[in-house]
Amino acid sequence: MITTKKIKLTRKEFFLILIQRHVKKQWWLFAGIWILAIIFLQNEVYAKFFIAFAIIIPIITVIEFWRHVVSKKNQFFLLERYYEIDSEKINTIIDRESYSPIKLEHFIKVDLIRNTFLLFVSKNMFAYIPMNSFKSDLDKQWFENEIIKKIKEKARRHNKV
Repeated sequence: MITTKKIKLTRKEFFLILIQRHVKKQWWLFAGIWILAIIFLQNEVYAKFFIAFAIIIPIITVIEFWRHVVSKKNQFFLLERYYEIDSEKINTIIDRESYSPIKLEHFIKVDLIRNTFLLFVSKNMFAYIPMNSFKSDLDKQWFENEIIKKIKEKARRHNKV
């Protein structure tokens, strides 16, 4: 079993993780809008519409993510915590009374954004474990070999079915 250092996600870091995750998933939409805007440059009306759309949609998206980050309903993500990790489960410990174990079998995928492992238990719920939260390189290596590989294998098997 390994124990991480205490970590505390800032609003800015939480916001940047959410934005990068969104862009990683939706890059094709933004690229498509800009390509259409370029194609329709010959027709002034279409070009203005697509350029306005290409500017307005990302701004609205950023505002929505910022509202999500500062919402009182999402303050749980910003609480200081540490993790106790073994080959069967990951325990999130916030304080003496707040202890949340999650069996490895419940994680559905892993993503790496901003040097942070995002371990998903549902489409939008994840545990975040920054790479610099490990107490040693051996702990990080064990985590990658034992935990990350298991979750990725499970996700790969699930996607084949």
